[in-house]
Amino acid sequence: MTLDELKRLFKKQIPAAYESLKEAEAMPEGEVKRYKISAAIEVIEKAQDILSSCWDELKFKDELILAHRLDNVPRERTAMVFYDYVQTEPTRAINNLKALEDLAYKKLHKLLNSQEVHSEDLSNTTQQSMVDRLKAREQRMKG
Repeated sequence: MTLDELKRLFKKQIPAAYESLKEAEAMPEGEVKRYKISAAIEVIEKAQDILSSCWDELKFKDELILAHRLDNVPRERTAMVFYDYVQTEPTRAINNLKALEDLAYKKLHKLLNSQEVHSEDLSNTTQQSMVDRLKAREQRMKG
């Protein structure tokens, strides 16, 4: 997953999923309602899986920012946690929060990439050990 895809997931797709859930509440029962709900849940669960896979390596402030984005908490409420000047300078606080949010996305992206590399290394190691065992077995059968 690229950094842009990750940002799009948290900034666009998650809010759209929550909006879709709200719309689905007002709809009559039927196939369209079930589809809207399942599509929204799928997006939210994808983000939850991504976040939970890196949760232990993230710092608290990054966890909090990303968890708030995942739960579709308004930025103003998240900014209140970090900045005591939200009431007097809300624009500055939101801009500073957005900067922290971008850093959190970069950290999450870096962690995801390192996990992918690690899993590829494990896969390659496993494949190599299987090849080595097959060669050893062939040699034992010949010798």
